Amino acid sequence: MDVLGRILGGGGLLASTPGPTDDHWYTDLASGGRAASGEWVDPNSAQKISAWYRGRLILATVLAMLPCHVYRRLPNDGGSALASDHPLYDLLHDAPNTWQDSFQWRRELVFNIIDHGWAYNRIVPGARGFAHELQPIHPRLVTPEQIKRGPDRGRYLFHVKDDESGRTTVHTQDEIFYLRGADGKGILEYARTSIGTAMANESYAANIFSKGTLNGGHITTPGVLDDIAARRMAQSFVTKPGEHHLPKILEQGSTFVPNTMTPEDAQMLLSRKFSVDDMARWLGVPRQMLENSDPSFGNAEQFDDSFLTYSMGGWLSLFEFAVNSQLVLAPKTYYAEFKRDAIVRGKFSERMAGLVLAAGGPILTRNEARKVENRNKLDDPEYDKLLEQQNITGKPSTTGAPVVPTPPQRRPPAPAAKADAIVTSAAARLLAKEVAEVQKQAVRHAADADAFAVAVTEFYAGHVARVVEWLQMAPDQAERYCAGQAGQLLSGSWVGALETWRTADYAAGLAALALDEEAA
Repeated sequence: MDVLGRILGGGGLLASTPGPTDDHWYTDLASGGRAASGEWVDPNSAQKISAWYRGRLILATVLAMLPCHVYRRLPNDGGSALASDHPLYDLLHDAPNTWQDSFQWRRELVFNIIDHGWAYNRIVPGARGFAHELQPIHPRLVTPEQIKRGPDRGRYLFHVKDDESGRTTVHTQDEIFYLRGADGKGILEYARTSIGTAMANESYAANIFSKGTLNGGHITTPGVLDDIAARRMAQSFVTKPGEHHLPKILEQGSTFVPNTMTPEDAQMLLSRKFSVDDMARWLGVPRQMLENSDPSFGNAEQFDDSFLTYSMGGWLSLFEFAVNSQLVLAPKTYYAEFKRDAIVRGKFSERMAGLVLAAGGPILTRNEARKVENRNKLDDPEYDKLLEQQNITGKPSTTGAPVVPTPPQRRPPAPAAKADAIVTSAAARLLAKEVAEVQKQAVRHAADADAFAVAVTEFYAGHVARVVEWLQMAPDQAERYCAGQAGQLLSGSWVGALETWRTADYAAGLAALALDEEAA
């Protein structure tokens, strides 16, 4: 059959062939295609599947929300320092162009890679240097071409079509900032069959319910119905919308046998649940994040670590390598990097306890610990110095404040051994209470040394009465003891002080102090 005959006669048309008014004939075929299920799948239609929409949004939003900084490498492997004065810092951290902030821009890049496999930005020179602005170009307007031979072999040329005039201009990869997905193809293209199946499931369930929630069925009769009875019975089943629940007339002993499809089957719950798992696999997102409950992690921190490493790690590295290789002119001195720990945050008490330990030794200064929790730095220069744990180094306190001596380590004579054991036990319980209280206050006021000092002072002011009661110590002696304990905490490392207080010798010394005073 010739072409005209096929057109006029409809030869070769399939049942799934769209009609003449279907959007299929008026859609850019480069952006989508028809899946085996017969559904048309493109970036817009795929977002009607909630699991795909949510997973795609999670990947793009997490990358967009993480802080991206430019750092300067310090000499002699001394680490790195924030380079907020670098021309790229404002582009990556704040706004790459005049109509997008960094969040919107980075999120759009991830969307384009997922949908099309590429993300493009025109590098516009200006006051900042060769990259004054980064202006996004939609991937459907760009055709990449890799040079096959010559000195530039392997480099890319980009044929960019103007959306208004239709003219095409050629740019080198020095003029275009680009991100390339796996094989240069979007995840959408590989997942088209799965997405199409999910769309077919959704359409099927919707069509079932659009025709009413009651299942169909068939009528059986013991004999042969005459025409009048058959017509009357058939008319009773034809009802107006909303009246399908009214009784029906069954003639001459006929019975109605409903179909056995359950509501679960009608909704295709298992198939639609599988679609959620399928979308999670394609996008590399934990299915728990797509609201498919399946507790597989012991705690939220473990879950965040796994998500950041396996789901987001590749995306973050893709962006970092592209920036450092295409936009950073001195990569041996400067580099861009995401602050990955911004997403991994444990419980408040665990974070505070970790910061207290880090700031109590040669890891973080107290101002650096405050910065982790987005607190303002303190002006006192002492808070910019690293502390040394005295119980490890054996060095005296660097704050200049005198360290209160520990209680004397002298035991009472042998005849008083029983009294010694009783008082030592009481002293150990007293010290255990002090240790627990100090730890609690340290966590509560980890980012505020002044508040910690006030809390310690108030505790030991009220602790005097407890010392008098538990150790039968004179009030003035109990006051001196409490002042000495508070002094140890505030003049040096409280962590080292607590370790000393936990020892049996320290409890025995406190007991000896009480017994000596009683003997005197």
